[in-house]
Amino acid sequence: MRTRCDRFRGVLFVLAVIGFSGLDTAALQAGEFPVSSARAIRLTKAKIRAAQFLSKATFGPTQESIDSLARRISEVGYKRATSQWIDQQFALPPTSHQDVALDIIHVDGNQPDTQGIGVSLYRYQAWWHIALTGEDQLRQRVAWALSQIFVIGDSGTGFNNDDRRSIGGGQTTIVDWLGMSNYYDMLSEGIDGTYRELLEDVTYHPCMGDWLSSRGNRKANLSAGRFPDENYAREIMQLFSIGLYQLHQDGRLKTDENGNLIPTYDNEQIKELGRLFTGFKYKHYSRNDFYVPRNFGEPMQIHVPEHDNNLNYSEDPNAPASKTVFGTVLPPLPTTLTQDDVKAEIGAGLDAIADHPNVAPFICRLLIQRLVKSNPSRAYLRRVTRIFNDNGSGVRGDLRSVVKAILTDPELYRGQRPVRRRNPLRVDVITRGTEYSRLREPILRLTSLIRAMRPTTNYAAGYMMLSRNVGDEIGQMAFRSPSVFNFYLPDFQPPGDLIGYTPTRRNPYDSLFAPEFQILNGVTANKTLNRLRSWTYNRYVQYGMRKGSCRITFHLEPELELARDLDNLDEILRRFDLWLCNGSMSEATKTGIKNAILSEPQASSTQRVEVMLNAVLLSPDCAVEQ
Repeated sequence: MRTRCDRFRGVLFVLAVIGFSGLDTAALQAGEFPVSSARAIRLTKAKIRAAQFLSKATFGPTQESIDSLARRISEVGYKRATSQWIDQQFALPPTSHQDVALDIIHVDGNQPDTQGIGVSLYRYQAWWHIALTGEDQLRQRVAWALSQIFVIGDSGTGFNNDDRRSIGGGQTTIVDWLGMSNYYDMLSEGIDGTYRELLEDVTYHPCMGDWLSSRGNRKANLSAGRFPDENYAREIMQLFSIGLYQLHQDGRLKTDENGNLIPTYDNEQIKELGRLFTGFKYKHYSRNDFYVPRNFGEPMQIHVPEHDNNLNYSEDPNAPASKTVFGTVLPPLPTTLTQDDVKAEIGAGLDAIADHPNVAPFICRLLIQRLVKSNPSRAYLRRVTRIFNDNGSGVRGDLRSVVKAILTDPELYRGQRPVRRRNPLRVDVITRGTEYSRLREPILRLTSLIRAMRPTTNYAAGYMMLSRNVGDEIGQMAFRSPSVFNFYLPDFQPPGDLIGYTPTRRNPYDSLFAPEFQILNGVTANKTLNRLRSWTYNRYVQYGMRKGSCRITFHLEPELELARDLDNLDEILRRFDLWLCNGSMSEATKTGIKNAILSEPQASSTQRVEVMLNAVLLSPDCAVEQ
């Protein structure tokens, strides 16, 4: 038999799921923050802006981080304060996923190659801990974005093995399963350099070599009917650099005189790059053969005899003894090749790719989608691509400058506007929606909740971790992309027409995209709602680890005390709104939650807080980020 409390919670659950659709929609455009003075108005506006910024630059704002940034915004202004915050974040040393995974193992009393315990799961534990607690939040958030561009997944050959091996010269490899953590750290550290440098690091990383089969790629042998593998050749163009069609610098698609889209490459270009990316093998310190033992911890090296040397194998016997990349003829190779010669040729090919005019709008759009919004305007893209093409000091593809341009651009905060109101004195938040918004990534819904709840952990050495299996519920988990195309496509559109809305002229595609909706279905929606419901009603998260379990406890004692008095419900909702919705929750949503609670005056303060938190989390105001 259902209890009174069960019915109470059930009412809030249904209200949250249906989005309070029975309420007055005229009020859905504004949330209210009452203030007592003009000075408080300035600080409240700063807090709303700080929360909105931090939701895009970190794995979720905390009350402390909101207050700190808001104070600085009040002192020096929004752009200067956020710019300083970005500089401070990039000055922090990168947190190493590989090192953290190894430390958790040692805390547990295990070894990286301990057999039979699922030791590879430690890399997911390390990822969760760093996302939830890392000081270098911006770097880690950008690395998460980059990992969804330069994609690899844990289904790659050997990625979960618990073996290590000798590679000569007294050297031993890292354990195979740590290779993906090593790859992720490469992305994190690559933020300090240029896009071109990162593209080379990605090209030479053995995990990418195995994922897209460039490792072990051999030159052609016509008599044997063998031609170079073209997998990496395709994906480096389609996914990692230029995309399928030519773009203007503001993201618009170019067309020919007949109005047709213009492809960026053809099959001949794929073949040329297939020839270029030959001869890669694992690094070994003593053996010179092609098939040396697996080594996921060091960049691949070149086996010169298997690199395409431009001689005696072309389908066209009259073809020039060189390779061409986007119209750039790479320097001829000498008759007697060395590793340095081959690396120079590959480097020249990567230069030609990185210099393609499509790279700036293509990569900048992907980064904006992962950090800020699904549909950046033409002007936003143009401003960011200008920085990509030249950071002001003549450097192309400076990733720190690009990230700063994305996160300090006015379009980041134009999705919502805090406005001063009188009678009574307050700040109203006006949201703009649609082109200014996006569905939150499932992972970010989880991390932002936990980080905001003043969490503590019972695990040794303060480790705060979730299970890899969370990904099976929400459709997304680090290291677990189902294919090189990521969890969702950047141009995904949910089925059906968008009723009553036409994209504005500021939109470069005359169409709207919603990537995250590709993994939102009946199964993931239901599992996510149930998971969040469990966490909020228990006020903790708990999962089994390789040794014991990790419980992350939410500390809402101040809110529990406030909830003793029904007059404080508005204050509690405003706090949850700021932490989890960046101040964008409508008064209609808040009223629906509050009325449901007032209908059960005998509920305890604990029940009130748990239900309010759950309803806020499940509301469309929270699921859709402005």
